[in-house]
Amino acid sequence: MQLPLAIQLNTSLNFENFVCPDDEFFLATLKQFASGTGESVVYLWGAKGCGKTHLLHAVCQHAAATDLSVNYLPLAEMINYPVDVLEGLEDYAIICIDDMNALVAHPEWQQAIFNLYNRVRENKGRMLFSAITSPKDLGLSLNDLVSRMEWGVVFHLRELNDKQKNQAFKMRASLRGLELNDDVADYVLKHFARDSDTLFRLLDHLDRQSLISKRRITIPFIKNVIEQDFPA
Repeated sequence: MQLPLAIQLNTSLNFENFVCPDDEFFLATLKQFASGTGESVVYLWGAKGCGKTHLLHAVCQHAAATDLSVNYLPLAEMINYPVDVLEGLEDYAIICIDDMNALVAHPEWQQAIFNLYNRVRENKGRMLFSAITSPKDLGLSLNDLVSRMEWGVVFHLRELNDKQKNQAFKMRASLRGLELNDDVADYVLKHFARDSDTLFRLLDHLDRQSLISKRRITIPFIKNVIEQDFPA
C-alpha cells in the first residue's frame, strides 16, 4: 500500500471498531466496495467528527488485506502541493479521497481530481470520496466534477447520539490500552464539547497526561488536571 507524501494510515481504524450511527446498510456497501465488488463510486458526507476519515481508513485496511492496491489522499494536507502528485494514481484499484471540501478555492485541484476520476473510470478502478456536505452543496466551480461524484451512491453520515458517543469514546480509549468506566465517559460527555472530534482530541490529551503523571483516568483526575489545561 503506497501512500504519497509520506502520508500514513492509522491502522487502529477499521470496520470492527466503528460505531455506526444509522442502520448498517452503508457499512455493508463500503465493505463490498473495499473488496472490489458492488458500487464503484461512493460519496460520504457529514459533519466534522462524525467518522468519515475513520471509514476511509477502514476501507484502505480492508482493501489491503484482500490484496487490492489502495491509496488514501487527505486533500486538506495535500492542497498546497502541485497537482502532478496525482499522476499515475489511476493504476490503483481503489482511491480514497478525504476532505473534498478543501477544493473549494482551488480550481486547478478540482480539474486534477476530475481528470483522475476519468482515468480511474477508464481503468475500471474505484473511488471513495468524503466531505462535510453533499456534492451539490460543496460550492465547487467545476460542475462536471460534482456530477461525476453524484453518479455513484451518496451516503449522509449522521452524528452519533449520546449513547453511541459514549460507546465510541470508550472503544477509542480501549484501542490505546485505556479502560474507562461508564461514569468517566458520562462525565466527559456532560462537561465538554459534545462533537466527536473534540471528544477524541480530549482523549488524546487525557492519554498524554495520564502517562506523564502515571495516574489512571478517573473523574477526579479529569477535574484536577484536564479542566484547567485542555484546549477545548
